[in-house]
Amino acid sequence: MTNPGNDSKKSPLKEYAILVLLILIGSPIAWYLGTRDGKELAKNAYDAAAPAAAAAPAEAPETEDEDTAAAAPASTPESVTRGAALFQANCVACHGTAADGKGPAAVAFTPLPRNFTDPAAKWTHGRAPEQIFTTVTKGVEGTGMAGFAASLTDDQRWDLAHYIGSLPGVVKAKGAP
Repeated sequence: MTNPGNDSKKSPLKEYAILVLLILIGSPIAWYLGTRDGKELAKNAYDAAAPAAAAAPAEAPETEDEDTAAAAPASTPESVTRGAALFQANCVACHGTAADGKGPAAVAFTPLPRNFTDPAAKWTHGRAPEQIFTTVTKGVEGTGMAGFAASLTDDQRWDLAHYIGSLPGVVKAKGAP
């Protein structure tokens, strides 16, 4: 008679094969769920700003060429402080609290959000205050960078541009293309 509790020995190869199979199937599922959650975080971050945009008075359509913004108002410590508060309220979901492009929603975007702490980073529209203002106003087509013309006033976008321009990675790179 055979002993029912010991009728076959478990093969370690079979256990490893099952483990590898679980990893091969589980990894893509975990990646998908992670990116889906990142997209949901970004959507929620922008949806939270929507009530403020709806409450803001409608501005007349701009007639000037939006690629070249009007002359930048002077950057002051007060405008940089106001811009820092606006950055925390509107930008950290994607750009992160440290402005390093590692916000919780960053995983949902290709390309990744701009890292303002990297002086070697290549910028789409440039680092000058007018160029930053244009980017904040219009966004960047083909990326996750949305324009904020509907949700922030001109003065707020200038404050944000001055704050971004004051970040160490931007200041160090001012002479770079």
